[in-house]
Amino acid sequence: MLERRYLELEEMASAGMAATEQSHLSCMPIVERTQRPSAGFAAEAGSASTQTDFLSSIASARQEAHTLFELSQDLGNSLSLDETLSLVAMRLRKLVPYDSIVVFLGKDGELTPEFVHGEHFRILASLKIPIGSGLCGWVARNMRPIVNGNPAVEVGFAQDSHDPAELRSALVVPLEGMNGLVGVLALYRSAPDAFTSDHLRILQVVTSRVALFMENALRFREAESSATIDYLTGIANARALSIHLEQELARCRREGTSAAVIVCDLDGFKQINDRFGHLAGDKVLKQFAASVTLVCREYDYPARMGGDEFVIVAPNMTREAFIERAAVLSNLARKAGLDMCGADFLSLSVGAAFCPEDGQDPEQLLAEADRAMYAAKQRHHEQSSAPARGQYALLQAPVLH
Repeated sequence: MLERRYLELEEMASAGMAATEQSHLSCMPIVERTQRPSAGFAAEAGSASTQTDFLSSIASARQEAHTLFELSQDLGNSLSLDETLSLVAMRLRKLVPYDSIVVFLGKDGELTPEFVHGEHFRILASLKIPIGSGLCGWVARNMRPIVNGNPAVEVGFAQDSHDPAELRSALVVPLEGMNGLVGVLALYRSAPDAFTSDHLRILQVVTSRVALFMENALRFREAESSATIDYLTGIANARALSIHLEQELARCRREGTSAAVIVCDLDGFKQINDRFGHLAGDKVLKQFAASVTLVCREYDYPARMGGDEFVIVAPNMTREAFIERAAVLSNLARKAGLDMCGADFLSLSVGAAFCPEDGQDPEQLLAEADRAMYAAKQRHHEQSSAPARGQYALLQAPVLH
């Protein structure tokens, strides 16, 4: 009895297991044998894909962490803005592919390009975007990012619609430092909707550090500029002149070329301060410095030594060319006095020394040029003391040595 019942129960259990298995299989996708494997074995393909995605995400996270570490190192190695932004652009491209990158600086209600790299360089480098206008201007105003914005709406960014490399998507994020807006970082791609939320996340991690670095670098640049730029006239000061003259004379020795060191002193400037006040004197100095800069060649180097004394380092200038330049400078001095004070008693004494004829040492050349300038000043004084010769000798050629 028990044996017969045992066999019956065993058959019932086997039948139940088969039913359960059949019920479970009915929930699975039905696979037709005539279909391609990729279209059929979804569960198996999904399992492999999940494993691949998981491994890829680990590799991506590792690369991201390594690149961010390199970026942190780059940001701490130099205070040169252009050099560091170039390194940032190179590292960033591994994490967020782009065709063009622009770092804008915000100042006086406007965004101007500080660093540009990639396609459409000429157009992007010429942009000047009012804060509040276009993509970058909106980001700067609202301090919020834009993902896959249309670059065509950017102020001043005109493209040829037939250009195959036309930029069609932009990822723009604000650069916010300790004191507010520093600027904007923009990435551009030629493909539409090219950027993802992951790209935005990475960029926001990077830009938080970049913004702080840029604040420090800009403060350093300002401090460095104030140390080499004359506060009144905006041209180089005596410190910057000393550095530049050393470099220029080293180049002359290395290449066997020549240079002139020109020293100018405003005669009658004390009278302007005494009669019209120091504010008028400052205006005269600023106008004269601006005029000197305009008449200098691109590679000349004008500087203010202090007071009413100016120096110009002029590569490859001949003595004949110097005489012509001295006459022009004298007229500029006279015009500055007339324009600012309406008085015609400002003139200029000019002297020059030439490398290598008069020496190759900065102090020696400056001393020689100074001596020539004082000889010209003495001659002006003698001429102004002789009524028959006229009160001024503006165009008198300076003494040359």
